[in-house]
Amino acid sequence: SFKWRILMLKKISLLFVICLCVFSFTLTASPFYDAGSQRFTITAGTSFPLSITNFQDNTTQVGMGANTHLKLGGYGSILYQVFVNEYVALGGEIGYMFNYDNEMLISDVPIMGKATIFPVQGTVDIPISLGLGISFLSRGTSTMLTPYVSAELGFDFYINEHWGIGVKSGIWVIPELYIFTGRNQFNSLATFVPVVATVTYRQ
Repeated sequence: SFKWRILMLKKISLLFVICLCVFSFTLTASPFYDAGSQRFTITAGTSFPLSITNFQDNTTQVGMGANTHLKLGGYGSILYQVFVNEYVALGGEIGYMFNYDNEMLISDVPIMGKATIFPVQGTVDIPISLGLGISFLSRGTSTMLTPYVSAELGFDFYINEHWGIGVKSGIWVIPELYIFTGRNQFNSLATFVPVVATVTYRQ
């Protein structure tokens, strides 16, 4: 709907302003990382259903409960990355998300490559990440392979040189496409908002 598009535009604009502010800190900050530095991160937390768009009738339902029929879910993952320069790290993440469509269990296992920029780093890291990969999506007895896209912003505080704790959030985009199965009427696009705690080891 038009109102939904305006709301998403406002959120994207806010995220853009935040990113500009974060990048401004890099003008005076010296880098903590070098090429070859490594990070290993474990995450655990919740996933909030944001929207479901049905491609057949071009309708979008927003929120948990009666609108999307989805409840509050959970998510956990492991992430390993290596810095290619002082500010950019590349690596891979594997996770597991669960949710319930009414009483039906939905399981989602994303496997993705992830690129992360660290405009602020040191005792405090502010990672900005973009992930792209595939996901094994299971709904009841049905299983399918689908694309998976994530954009996330985090905040990490390091209690010593190697160990840090933090939080991150963002948006996940998960299409559910039945191109070759004759179930085109079920083609849809789901978005989720994660809110997770993180534990990171770096060296």
